[in-house]
Amino acid sequence: NYSVAELRLFKKLGAIVTEIDISTEAYSMIQSVFEEADVIYFTGGNSFFLMDQLRKTGTDGLLKKELANGKLMIGESAGAIICAPSIQYIEQMDEKPEDYSQEDDAGIDLIDFYVLPHYLTAPFKKVTEKIMTEFSDLNLCPINNRQGIVIDGEDSKVICKD
Repeated sequence: NYSVAELRLFKKLGAIVTEIDISTEAYSMIQSVFEEADVIYFTGGNSFFLMDQLRKTGTDGLLKKELANGKLMIGESAGAIICAPSIQYIEQMDEKPEDYSQEDDAGIDLIDFYVLPHYLTAPFKKVTEKIMTEFSDLNLCPINNRQGIVIDGEDSKVICKD
């Protein structure tokens, strides 16, 4: 499980990690954890499930508030996808759950581009190529599993692990 590897890395770096599941925690608990955290980290998974839970619980607004106050965010895979204006482009990679309760596919709209993680990486090689072709009108930012995007205000850059 890749989130276990990230948890180990954060702890190795000296981070105090508080894990919460926004789909089951009370809003007051999520708010408390977000307010106390130096960094808010969203792991991968299904982008539609994550976005649905963020909106259902009001955590999307809480996240925006914390970021506006200078909090840092790390979004991995689905955690990066949800930052776009819309997540509709990723439906070929992430199947929309049957119980998806949103009337649209809006993302949190934190960035003006669309992260395409796992680009040309197994098992997503074909689907990421297809998304690049079918959504060529979007400002897609494809990254593979060794790359990340650093955003500082209006500036962003892709970084790569050697």
